[in-house]
Amino acid sequence: MSSTTTERLQGADARESNIAAGTALADAIGTTLGPKGLDKMLVGASGTVVVTNDGASILDRMDIEHPAAELVVNVANNQATKVGDGTTTAVLLTAKLLNKAQKLFEKGLHPFRVTRGYRRASEVAINRLDSAAITVAPDDERRLRDAASTAVTGKWDDNASATFADLAVRAVRAVETDGTVDLSRITLRPVTSGGLDDSTLIAGLAVDMESSSTSIEGVDLPHHIEDATLALVDTELTIDESNAVSNVSVDAPSTLQALREFENDAYAAKVAAFVDADVNVVVCQKSIDDALRRALASEDILTVERTRQDEMHKLAAATDGELVTSVDELSPKTVGDADSVERRHLGNTDLLVVTENRDSQHVSLLLRGGTQHVVDESKRITENCIRVVTLTVESGQVLPGGGATELRLARELRDYADGVDDREQLAVRAFADALETVPQTLASTAGVDPIDALVELRARHHDGDHNVGLNTATGQPQSMVDSGVVEPLVVKQHAVANAEEAANMLLRIDDVIAAEHEDNGDETSGDHASHDHGSGGYPWAIGH
Repeated sequence: MSSTTTERLQGADARESNIAAGTALADAIGTTLGPKGLDKMLVGASGTVVVTNDGASILDRMDIEHPAAELVVNVANNQATKVGDGTTTAVLLTAKLLNKAQKLFEKGLHPFRVTRGYRRASEVAINRLDSAAITVAPDDERRLRDAASTAVTGKWDDNASATFADLAVRAVRAVETDGTVDLSRITLRPVTSGGLDDSTLIAGLAVDMESSSTSIEGVDLPHHIEDATLALVDTELTIDESNAVSNVSVDAPSTLQALREFENDAYAAKVAAFVDADVNVVVCQKSIDDALRRALASEDILTVERTRQDEMHKLAAATDGELVTSVDELSPKTVGDADSVERRHLGNTDLLVVTENRDSQHVSLLLRGGTQHVVDESKRITENCIRVVTLTVESGQVLPGGGATELRLARELRDYADGVDDREQLAVRAFADALETVPQTLASTAGVDPIDALVELRARHHDGDHNVGLNTATGQPQSMVDSGVVEPLVVKQHAVANAEEAANMLLRIDDVIAAEHEDNGDETSGDHASHDHGSGGYPWAIGH
């Protein structure tokens, strides 16, 4: 074996180390939950500065070394990948479960009892979420905007939040069919010019032409083409050249003239192929010969070159066309069509805006902002909004936000714990207490005393007001459904499940070995050497 043990943490020490790492990470992002969470300034190793109060962005940029903390980051990544929202909630709940478990250990409860109790509590909580859900129709735009606004609350001002929510709902509704949303038909295009209020939704596809040279000296290319017919060429457009001949020698003027005529005929043949196919826009994945571009321009054919491969496929889907590798493949079946094609110059960005044809669905969001950081944050927030609206449309169910759902689950778990015969009921109650960290954190970030807020919220829920949560603008209890603060059911399900799985995984670890690579000169001694992760060793976790 090519590793040697340098340090070993066992039993309570291993669990205590994991719990400390997980809770410390959650503390780093804790105040980002809620509209009055403080913005964070992250300074990377290279000096890059990012200002954000989004938990997912913070975790994505933090330098994490402890393996237990990395596992908590994986919780956030899994939450973001699956549902696009609820990352901060999942991380805070994970940390609280770890913290509660440590207190149970100190009371003598065995880790097996704690993890088993957590698993039972998680299953009960997820099952009870269905009864708390509110049905939403795919065309209920008011409720869809509520879900989108809730997802973006605290990440920008109220006007911006309303703009993001409106754009997301309009985009999703435009590509929704029978309760299903094809996200590949939504394109987000950040543009560093103007303000957020200038952001617009285009019924079609906006293609970034930053690397494309669409101007030819002395030639006035069209800027707007109605009833456009597009040829999508997935190869370089030029005349064919022999691979074996790099230079051509001529010994008479007639030979040179013959070569020129051959070249002109070759260009004319390619232009004729596009003209015969009634093409007035040529989009090429690679470069287009300057002479050919001039020849096409003389026929009022707009050319766009060096278009990214993914943009080519989006164009094919948006125009109902096909990519061809030769002009000989052009036919009514392969060419695409659009109501219009327009060249737009916004700030430092050149766009080709292809308005939809009636047989396809595709929309583009032009997100405007004064700086690159603003448009990047706008894009991230809009992506979250779109994911949330999509989940709401496809699942058709939402839950009250503002901590109302967590309070309801906590109350029901405590009632359930009364029927648990063994000591696992302590773990179930601890899970209920952990759920209440969400309304408590919301109260803290809203400038309200968390204890007072929790007591009042519990009293309201005891009286049957299960939709009551914390209005973070006023710091007062209020019906979240009436206030329009709702979250997709799927987001909460994943947050609870991810937090329970991560916490139990760390709590089951009772042996951590830090091992460093030892070079014994034998390259065939096994595969263990490949697991070394750099100097200082790599902690290995072993579950009991």
